[in-house]
Amino acid sequence: MTDLPPTPPAPARGAEAPAPGAGGSVYRRTLATPGAARFIGPAFVGRLPIAMHALGTVLFVQDRSGSYAVGGAVAAAGALSEAVCVPRVGRALDRFGQARVLLAGLAGHLLGAAALLVTVWAGAPRPLWFLAAVVAGGCLPPVGTCVRAPRWSALLGGGALLPAALALEAATDELVFILGPTLVTALVTLVDPAAGLLASAVLLGVGALGLALQHGTDPGPRPASAAPPERIMRRPDARTLVAIVFAIGIGFGGIDVAMVAFAREEGLAAIGGLLLGMFAAGSGISGLITGARRHDRPLRARLLRSIALLTAGLALPLAGVGVATMIPLAVLAGATVAPTMINANAMMERIVPPHARTEGFAWLTMAVVGGLAVGSPLAGRLIDAGGARFGYLVPAGAGLLAGLTALLRRLYLPDVDAHGPAPASVPRPASAPESTTAPAITTVDPAG
Repeated sequence: MTDLPPTPPAPARGAEAPAPGAGGSVYRRTLATPGAARFIGPAFVGRLPIAMHALGTVLFVQDRSGSYAVGGAVAAAGALSEAVCVPRVGRALDRFGQARVLLAGLAGHLLGAAALLVTVWAGAPRPLWFLAAVVAGGCLPPVGTCVRAPRWSALLGGGALLPAALALEAATDELVFILGPTLVTALVTLVDPAAGLLASAVLLGVGALGLALQHGTDPGPRPASAAPPERIMRRPDARTLVAIVFAIGIGFGGIDVAMVAFAREEGLAAIGGLLLGMFAAGSGISGLITGARRHDRPLRARLLRSIALLTAGLALPLAGVGVATMIPLAVLAGATVAPTMINANAMMERIVPPHARTEGFAWLTMAVVGGLAVGSPLAGRLIDAGGARFGYLVPAGAGLLAGLTALLRRLYLPDVDAHGPAPASVPRPASAPESTTAPAITTVDPAG
């Protein structure tokens, strides 16, 4: 999963937060906001390839090479390239506006995807496979990042509907991860091993181009007079969040490959997409519930509790002894994901100033994609060596790694309230800009 489930930021000062039980009404009013319908469709179509490209690469290369490990390695090269480029793309979006960056990224990605298809199909030297994957991954347009805070904020102006809008974005991401893998698996099984990658490229072209043409909600380039953005990774709290999310990304990479291989071992190849869909469905439902609730616990407590549940949840597929038992386990495992990612995004939204927020979310996206680059080939090697069940060791281990990271580095995370200003005990720089959604927060690195 390379696009993070977004989180609702704190309501603007003076804005009324949704009342408990009013989630459905808030979601309906959000979708009815004038102008929203124009970018929701292209954004959804353009996000599907995020859940299709890597899996399509694994299955296409595996078909030509006979090895999940090789397929996972090629996909990992693309994911690693994407991870390296994401923060820089985030800065470019702020600096130049979305249209230019989306179109340039789309052109580069289509070129790389075409090269990947040709070189693998023709049996060219394998280094060329990896080079093409690097180009395609590094240029993948971040459609989800372009829609979340930038588009919705420009449309809603930071009002009380913005949290509901971003909770809907979380559910949309999970729907993408239901439909995307299912579509890839069906196309690869029923049409051709290359069909998944081809469909991904076509959908990305339609969605990214359609979004680039929506100038009314594009926040545009950062004013030349604006201060340079903060370097996010200088903050110990941000580094802690990135480390946690990186571990979770490893689990995502393992789940993707292991579920498909498990279904094939059971003689039901087309069910692989369904299993991934069940995992994403559990996450999407829990994300909608989380977004509609009003929380009283401090944000750090919610984040640590959700990570503890995730640690247990990612180990659940190890108990699956057949497809019938794996389906409910996939749903339960997925249900622990969205609350964790929502809380991690909420923490990032709170600890960085508004002018650096796009880069902050880009670093979390980089962490997920980087984790995928590790988890996919690792699961592939374990599957080649011992079967699909060994692949489930990757998400189980990743969940444990996330839990240990949170436990050992919890002091780096500020104890803040996501629904109001920073506590008086948390120092705030005098030069920090005022924000109606997330005041800048400074933390002290215990390591000095």
